[in-house]
Amino acid sequence: MRQIFNDHGFKRAIQIGVILVVGCCIVSQLMMQLGGGERDQPMDLTDQVPDDVDIDGLVFEDGFPPFISSAGAFMPEKAVFDFGLFCGGVVMIFLSFEIYHRTKPEDTKRKICNVVALISGTVIGFSMMQIVAHPFNTSIMMHIFWAMNIFWGAQLWIATLTYARGELDAEVTWKGWPIHRVRWSIFAIAMISFQAMTLMVASGHLVESAIFEWTLTFSAEAMMLSLIPTITSAASA
Repeated sequence: MRQIFNDHGFKRAIQIGVILVVGCCIVSQLMMQLGGGERDQPMDLTDQVPDDVDIDGLVFEDGFPPFISSAGAFMPEKAVFDFGLFCGGVVMIFLSFEIYHRTKPEDTKRKICNVVALISGTVIGFSMMQIVAHPFNTSIMMHIFWAMNIFWGAQLWIATLTYARGELDAEVTWKGWPIHRVRWSIFAIAMISFQAMTLMVASGHLVESAIFEWTLTFSAEAMMLSLIPTITSAASA
């Protein structure tokens, strides 16, 4: 299979994917926060969980916390959220294959990481498409399943893609910083964000947990944007 996009199309696809996800998440979140009504009412989702399963953070005393997927519960913000996540997931799958074919490492370990990055990127995209069909307020177990696929997949994708492209992008910089160092910093932020997010949920600090969910999401999108300097570098070579 050959590349899907030329350099210009690849850059535009990255930008469109990031704008879809980040833009629709922010817009839908603002709509949710300002929507009032049921969104501000206490909600208990423990009745959706089997008796033998112990999950923290399912009782919202003060209405919806600012988790990204809180905007996927009620209309009209749900329409914005669903559009952004579903279309962003489709773009992510196409970009995963494009990145795979543009990443041609010589080292065996890096080749394996390139394959893992392709698989994890595809899983992320498919999970984004699926999560919109399972709002957290009506299908919490499946929602958590797809969300965890995205969270774990994002960390694995960032790490393996960074390693796979280590030699290829050795001379690429962003604002004077080596791009591989920027990417490892992004991975560190993503990993710390995920650990902090889960810890905050377990301790009942849902707002703080939601903040770390946002930083994890921004980290994944920053990783995608880090590929744009490689296009510019290749074009000028």
